[in-house]
Amino acid sequence: MSTQQMTGREVDAELDEGDPFELLTADEVARWLRMTPAWVYAQTRANNIPHVPLGRYVRYRRSAVKAWMAGIEHESSCTTFTRERRRRL
Repeated sequence: MSTQQMTGREVDAELDEGDPFELLTADEVARWLRMTPAWVYAQTRANNIPHVPLGRYVRYRRSAVKAWMAGIEHESSCTTFTRERRRRL
């Protein structure tokens, strides 16, 4: 079944449980993150999201995208903690 025919939850389950070294397309990453493909490509051009350039194509390693998201979550929680701590001081 292609990702275009799946619901969001089915795509999440397939992407979370698949091979961590599998290469994903921008469309698959966009569905997984619930963003648009244009956003994924913009993040790619800005070198914000880990990607694998393959000639004129670009792919995204599942494990790298998951690690990138975990890093963003960690950074945002640290920033929030620092802001709250400053307010109390």
